[in-house]
Amino acid sequence: MQGRATSLGRLLIVDDEAPVRDVLDEYFAGQGYAVDTASDGAAALAAARRRRPDLVLLDVRMPGVDGLEVLRRLRELDASVPVIMVTANEDVGLARETLRVGAFDYVAKPFDFAYLDRAVSAAMLQLGLGGHDKVAEDPDDPWRRLARTVFRAVRSMREAGRASTGHRMEAAALAAARHGTTGEVAAAAGDLGELRLLSGIAAELGDLVGPEQAAVETALEDARRTLGPPG
Repeated sequence: MQGRATSLGRLLIVDDEAPVRDVLDEYFAGQGYAVDTASDGAAALAAARRRRPDLVLLDVRMPGVDGLEVLRRLRELDASVPVIMVTANEDVGLARETLRVGAFDYVAKPFDFAYLDRAVSAAMLQLGLGGHDKVAEDPDDPWRRLARTVFRAVRSMREAGRASTGHRMEAAALAAARHGTTGEVAAAAGDLGELRLLSGIAAELGDLVGPEQAAVETALEDARRTLGPPG
């Protein structure tokens, strides 16, 4: 489904397996994104030069130019485009390495589409596109900062922590950002309460510690202040 006009943003899906490309193409086109696809690294770089994507879903292991090298070249081409790496479970260590190179996040096959959707929404939120819900364009907006901070913190968690509380923290942060930027005070306050509870549990379990814990607490408080005095 190439070149389809949409208000949600343009995705470039890169995978050497046609069934994977087809599934992701169908899913995200159905969500309302424009989707371009590429079957290898060289084709991906050519596609990115031809038409700038808003986000790239990039397979880690491909013949020829592999995903890590494509990521490096994409960062040189346009460092502002977020890249989410797609990996098999046995390649999670390599996927974590891509975060140091500049990937926004990584997802494992077989796909958890709820998590994949949250990751794409968070990346669009970082750009100011907003994914399913457009949000404020100000990069210092406390709601966008909250979502970015939570996603960074969750990426630093151990796998067990990501599965037990991390993914729910991401969902609550995205909901808070949506409700906060649209002025839905009661809903945003509820989302912040859920996020505070989850982050507290993560801290008690030792999954959210140190600078990440402090950053989440600060971002939570900054977002809460925009709602006014507690009722």
